Amino acid sequence: MTARYRLGASIVAAVLLAGCGGLQPEDPGAVLREGAAATARLKTVTVTLKVTKGTITFQGFALVSASAALRLPGESDTVYLVRQQDFQIGLEVVILGGHVFLRPPLARFQELPPAQAREIPDLAKLFDPAVGLPAVIPTGRSPKYQSAETVAGVDSHKVSATYGADQVHGMLAQLGSSGDVAAVIWVGGSDHYIRKAVLTGKFGDNGTDSTVEVDLSGFNGPVNIASPARTS
Repeated sequence: MTARYRLGASIVAAVLLAGCGGLQPEDPGAVLREGAAATARLKTVTVTLKVTKGTITFQGFALVSASAALRLPGESDTVYLVRQQDFQIGLEVVILGGHVFLRPPLARFQELPPAQAREIPDLAKLFDPAVGLPAVIPTGRSPKYQSAETVAGVDSHKVSATYGADQVHGMLAQLGSSGDVAAVIWVGGSDHYIRKAVLTGKFGDNGTDSTVEVDLSGFNGPVNIASPARTS
Protein backbone atom coordinates (compact mmCIF):
# COMPACT_ATOMS: atom_id res chain seq x y z
CA MET A 1 0.00 0.00 0.00
CA THR A 2 1.53 3.32 -1.02
CA ALA A 3 1.81 6.29 1.32
CA ARG A 4 -0.49 8.29 -0.95
CA TYR A 5 -3.14 5.51 -0.82
CA ARG A 6 -2.90 5.27 2.98
CA LEU A 7 -3.30 9.03 3.30
CA GLY A 8 -6.32 8.99 1.03
CA ALA A 9 -7.93 6.17 2.99
CA SER A 10 -7.34 8.03 6.25
CA ILE A 11 -9.01 11.15 4.87
CA VAL A 12 -12.04 9.16 3.70
CA ALA A 13 -12.35 7.48 7.10
CA ALA A 14 -12.17 10.84 8.87
CA VAL A 15 -14.86 12.28 6.63
CA LEU A 16 -17.13 9.30 7.29
CA LEU A 17 -16.69 9.63 11.05
CA ALA A 18 -17.39 13.36 10.89
CA GLY A 19 -20.50 12.71 8.83
CA CYS A 20 -22.00 10.54 11.56
CA GLY A 21 -20.96 12.91 14.33
CA GLY A 22 -18.21 10.60 15.54
CA LEU A 23 -20.73 8.11 16.98
CA GLN A 24 -19.85 4.47 16.61
CA PRO A 25 -22.45 1.70 16.26
CA GLU A 26 -23.67 0.36 19.59
CA ASP A 27 -25.71 -2.61 20.69
CA PRO A 28 -29.29 -1.61 19.70
CA GLY A 29 -30.81 -3.15 22.82
CA ALA A 30 -28.46 -1.12 25.00
CA VAL A 31 -29.33 2.07 23.09
CA LEU A 32 -33.03 1.49 23.75
CA ARG A 33 -32.45 0.76 27.44
CA GLU A 34 -30.37 3.91 27.87
CA GLY A 35 -33.03 5.96 26.07
CA ALA A 36 -35.75 4.58 28.32
CA ALA A 37 -33.75 5.26 31.48
CA ALA A 38 -33.01 8.86 30.50
CA THR A 39 -36.64 9.45 29.55
CA ALA A 40 -37.82 8.10 32.91
CA ARG A 41 -35.89 10.86 34.70
CA LEU A 42 -37.56 13.74 32.84
CA LYS A 43 -39.46 16.36 34.83
CA THR A 44 -40.47 18.57 31.90
CA VAL A 45 -40.39 18.10 28.14
CA THR A 46 -41.88 19.47 24.92
CA VAL A 47 -43.49 16.98 22.54
CA THR A 48 -44.65 17.39 18.95
CA LEU A 49 -46.74 14.65 17.35
CA LYS A 50 -47.55 14.62 13.64
CA VAL A 51 -49.69 12.25 11.62
CA THR A 52 -47.70 11.86 8.41
CA LYS A 53 -49.78 9.07 6.85
CA GLY A 54 -53.39 7.98 7.28
CA THR A 55 -56.23 9.47 9.34
CA ILE A 56 -56.69 9.26 13.09
CA THR A 57 -59.98 10.69 14.34
CA PHE A 58 -61.04 11.78 17.83
CA GLN A 59 -64.01 13.88 18.92
CA GLY A 60 -65.12 13.94 15.28
CA PHE A 61 -61.90 15.62 14.14
CA ALA A 62 -58.98 14.22 12.14
CA LEU A 63 -55.74 14.79 14.02
CA VAL A 64 -53.08 16.65 12.03
CA SER A 65 -50.57 17.43 14.78
CA ALA A 66 -50.21 18.17 18.46
CA SER A 67 -47.66 20.30 20.30
CA ALA A 68 -47.48 19.87 24.07
CA ALA A 69 -45.63 21.39 27.00
CA LEU A 70 -45.52 18.74 29.73
CA ARG A 71 -44.80 18.98 33.44
CA LEU A 72 -44.63 15.37 34.46
CA PRO A 73 -46.29 13.29 35.63
CA GLY A 74 -49.67 14.75 34.75
CA GLU A 75 -49.80 18.42 33.79
CA SER A 76 -49.88 19.54 30.18
CA ASP A 77 -50.81 22.32 27.80
CA THR A 78 -51.38 21.00 24.28
CA VAL A 79 -52.46 22.64 21.04
CA TYR A 80 -54.07 20.17 18.66
CA LEU A 81 -54.29 21.04 14.98
CA VAL A 82 -57.29 19.13 13.67
CA ARG A 83 -59.16 18.92 10.40
CA GLN A 84 -62.89 18.74 9.75
CA GLN A 85 -63.71 18.38 6.08
CA ASP A 86 -61.69 21.14 4.38
CA PHE A 87 -61.07 23.24 7.50
CA GLN A 88 -58.21 23.14 9.97
CA ILE A 89 -58.59 24.56 13.47
CA GLY A 90 -56.51 24.67 16.63
CA LEU A 91 -57.85 23.33 19.92
CA GLU A 92 -56.01 24.00 23.19
CA VAL A 93 -56.30 21.40 25.93
CA VAL A 94 -54.95 21.88 29.45
CA ILE A 95 -54.77 19.00 31.92
CA LEU A 96 -54.30 19.96 35.57
CA GLY A 97 -55.02 17.96 38.70
CA GLY A 98 -56.79 15.28 36.73
CA HIS A 99 -59.18 17.78 35.12
CA VAL A 100 -59.29 18.36 31.36
CA PHE A 101 -60.08 21.81 29.99
CA LEU A 102 -60.77 22.57 26.33
CA ARG A 103 -60.54 25.95 24.62
CA PRO A 104 -61.90 26.11 21.06
CA PRO A 105 -60.89 29.02 18.80
CA LEU A 106 -62.14 32.42 20.02
CA ALA A 107 -63.70 30.87 23.12
CA ARG A 108 -62.94 30.33 26.79
CA PHE A 109 -61.74 27.21 28.53
CA GLN A 110 -64.42 24.77 29.53
CA GLU A 111 -63.97 21.66 31.63
CA LEU A 112 -64.85 18.44 29.86
CA PRO A 113 -66.91 15.72 31.53
CA PRO A 114 -64.98 12.48 32.17
CA ALA A 115 -66.43 10.62 29.16
CA GLN A 116 -65.28 13.33 26.75
CA ALA A 117 -61.98 13.86 28.55
CA ARG A 118 -61.03 10.21 27.99
CA GLU A 119 -61.24 10.73 24.23
CA ILE A 120 -58.60 13.47 24.26
CA PRO A 121 -55.04 12.25 23.52
CA ASP A 122 -52.98 12.84 26.68
CA LEU A 123 -49.35 13.09 25.58
CA ALA A 124 -48.16 12.89 29.19
CA LYS A 125 -49.12 9.20 29.02
CA LEU A 126 -46.11 8.71 26.76
CA PHE A 127 -43.93 9.12 29.86
CA ASP A 128 -45.91 6.96 32.29
CA PRO A 129 -43.31 4.75 34.03
CA ALA A 130 -45.61 1.71 33.88
CA VAL A 131 -47.00 1.85 30.33
CA GLY A 132 -45.17 4.72 28.58
CA LEU A 133 -41.84 5.04 26.81
CA PRO A 134 -39.71 4.13 29.87
CA ALA A 135 -41.44 0.75 30.13
CA VAL A 136 -42.11 -0.02 26.47
CA ILE A 137 -39.00 1.14 24.60
CA PRO A 138 -36.56 -1.48 26.04
CA THR A 139 -38.91 -4.35 25.12
CA GLY A 140 -38.76 -3.84 21.35
CA ARG A 141 -38.43 -7.07 19.41
CA SER A 142 -35.61 -7.68 16.91
CA PRO A 143 -33.85 -4.34 17.54
CA LYS A 144 -31.47 -3.32 14.78
CA TYR A 145 -28.88 -0.57 14.66
CA GLN A 146 -29.53 1.52 11.54
CA SER A 147 -27.05 4.37 11.55
CA ALA A 148 -25.87 7.52 13.33
CA GLU A 149 -27.75 10.68 12.35
CA THR A 150 -28.05 14.25 13.54
CA VAL A 151 -31.46 15.16 14.98
CA ALA A 152 -32.04 18.82 15.89
CA GLY A 153 -28.28 19.34 16.03
CA VAL A 154 -27.63 16.33 18.26
CA ASP A 155 -25.66 13.26 17.14
CA SER A 156 -28.03 10.35 17.65
CA HIS A 157 -28.22 6.58 17.29
CA LYS A 158 -30.97 5.39 14.94
CA VAL A 159 -32.49 2.03 15.96
CA SER A 160 -35.47 0.09 14.61
CA ALA A 161 -37.62 -2.37 16.57
CA THR A 162 -41.08 -3.96 16.58
CA TYR A 163 -43.71 -3.48 19.29
CA GLY A 164 -47.00 -5.14 20.05
CA ALA A 165 -50.28 -3.35 19.38
CA ASP A 166 -51.22 -3.44 23.08
CA GLN A 167 -47.95 -1.77 24.05
CA VAL A 168 -48.52 1.20 21.74
CA HIS A 169 -52.20 1.44 22.66
CA GLY A 170 -51.20 1.56 26.33
CA MET A 171 -48.98 4.57 25.68
CA LEU A 172 -51.63 6.47 23.74
CA ALA A 173 -55.17 5.15 23.59
CA GLN A 174 -55.85 6.75 20.20
CA LEU A 175 -53.17 4.55 18.58
CA GLY A 176 -55.10 1.30 18.48
CA SER A 177 -53.51 -1.03 15.93
CA SER A 178 -54.78 -4.39 14.73
CA GLY A 179 -51.22 -5.69 14.42
CA ASP A 180 -47.60 -5.08 15.31
CA VAL A 181 -46.15 -1.59 15.10
CA ALA A 182 -42.80 -0.88 13.41
CA ALA A 183 -40.77 1.81 15.15
CA VAL A 184 -37.66 3.79 14.28
CA ILE A 185 -36.16 5.58 17.27
CA TRP A 186 -33.38 8.18 17.51
CA VAL A 187 -31.51 8.35 20.84
CA GLY A 188 -28.98 11.08 21.68
CA GLY A 189 -25.44 9.74 21.80
CA SER A 190 -24.32 11.85 24.79
CA ASP A 191 -27.42 12.43 26.92
CA HIS A 192 -29.39 9.33 25.77
CA TYR A 193 -32.66 11.26 25.50
CA ILE A 194 -35.09 9.92 22.93
CA ARG A 195 -35.12 12.68 20.31
CA LYS A 196 -37.52 11.25 17.78
CA ALA A 197 -39.67 8.20 17.07
CA VAL A 198 -41.59 7.20 13.96
CA LEU A 199 -44.35 4.60 14.46
CA THR A 200 -46.03 2.78 11.58
CA GLY A 201 -48.97 0.45 12.04
CA LYS A 202 -52.66 -0.10 11.39
CA PHE A 203 -53.88 2.52 13.85
CA GLY A 204 -55.59 4.74 11.30
CA ASP A 205 -59.37 4.92 11.11
CA ASN A 206 -60.94 1.51 10.39
CA GLY A 207 -57.60 -0.21 10.92
CA THR A 208 -55.84 1.45 7.99
CA ASP A 209 -52.09 1.98 7.72
CA SER A 210 -50.88 5.09 9.49
CA THR A 211 -47.59 6.70 10.44
CA VAL A 212 -47.02 8.99 13.40
CA GLU A 213 -43.86 11.00 14.09
CA VAL A 214 -43.06 12.07 17.65
CA ASP A 215 -40.35 14.66 18.33
CA LEU A 216 -39.03 15.45 21.81
CA SER A 217 -37.12 18.56 22.91
CA GLY A 218 -36.73 21.03 25.78
CA PHE A 219 -35.64 18.31 28.19
CA ASN A 220 -36.06 19.51 31.80
CA GLY A 221 -36.44 23.06 30.52
CA PRO A 222 -39.03 25.69 31.46
CA VAL A 223 -42.61 25.06 30.32
CA ASN A 224 -45.64 27.32 30.26
CA ILE A 225 -49.00 25.79 31.16
CA ALA A 226 -52.07 28.01 31.02
CA SER A 227 -54.36 28.35 34.03
CA PRO A 228 -57.98 27.80 32.91
CA ALA A 229 -59.22 29.34 36.15
CA ARG A 230 -57.47 32.62 35.32
CA THR A 231 -58.27 32.70 31.61
CA SER A 232 -61.91 31.52 31.66
